[in-house]
Amino acid sequence: MKIRHKFQEETDTIPMAPLIDIVFLTLIFFMVTTVYATLESEVDIQLPTADTAQQGERAQGEIFINLRKDGTIIVNERIMSLDLLQQTLDRVAAYFPGGAVIIRGDSAAHLGVAIDILDCCRKADIQNVAFAALPVEEKEEP
Repeated sequence: MKIRHKFQEETDTIPMAPLIDIVFLTLIFFMVTTVYATLESEVDIQLPTADTAQQGERAQGEIFINLRKDGTIIVNERIMSLDLLQQTLDRVAAYFPGGAVIIRGDSAAHLGVAIDILDCCRKADIQNVAFAALPVEEKEEP
């Protein structure tokens, strides 16, 4: 009795359908994250510079508060009064205990409004507060 074994030739091709799916999902992921990154920052704010400025780690529940030089407070492209900011910070503190607040103030903004924002953070029991600054550009010596 003869037993025949049929061996199929294995093909050396890469299945394209899953590869295309992964490429499109990665593309969508980067498009969505780019949109959220641009929503957080105001374009017309000139950040101050500092010698020790460094890029911080992103945290869950992190909120950016933009302070224009005329004293306008902006969060997620919405102009806010101090009362509305207090309500927003209370909600952030309730949903994300230990969350962070980053104040992006214009270098020409008044200190009084920044102190009011810090007071709102303290009332909401948010302890992790930071000010955004750009590193000082090193000057080239001739």
